[in-house]
Amino acid sequence: MRESRRIHPRALLIAAACCGTAAAAAAAQTQATAPLHGGTVTTTRAHAFETVLAADGLRVFLFTGELAPAMVEKARGTAHLALPGGRSVEVALAPREPAEGEAITYFCPMHAPIVQSEPGECKICGGMVLYEQDYLFAAVDLAGVDPAAVKAMVRITGLRGAEKEATFSPAFPTPARKAGPEGTGKRN
Repeated sequence: MRESRRIHPRALLIAAACCGTAAAAAAAQTQATAPLHGGTVTTTRAHAFETVLAADGLRVFLFTGELAPAMVEKARGTAHLALPGGRSVEVALAPREPAEGEAITYFCPMHAPIVQSEPGECKICGGMVLYEQDYLFAAVDLAGVDPAAVKAMVRITGLRGAEKEATFSPAFPTPARKAGPEGTGKRN
């Protein structure tokens, strides 16, 4: 008899973009672009991670196996980044709360469908204040680096559940380019 798993609504978007079916998204490691933070989602046996490259460093957001946001709690990690020009760096990933001006994801840890971009209360719980999703962060200067040229190996330890650690290699797509006001091709 198959185990029934509740699939988070965003999981269907991610699975469709990645493989076409929700069942395929539950494979050992799959990847797609995530709707929450604009990064790359990698799923492992029991967890999902959204990895975001930014000019100031690497962010790894944690999700449940059903792709609902999760807190970092005791998770820590390391990332090995192979950068263009043969340069490579090993960086530690440490917990971080969203900085001033960063987009924040608010969620109910007990009800996967309750995910929003504004603070509030869970309508299912009847008033529980929503959590702010934190993330793991490693400061590294990535200004001017093409994300598609970065190869990464990320290892996360201290996870909850049966899978206490996970190692994965997210693939970073080249950001879409938009024409500037004069059609210069600048990134907006």
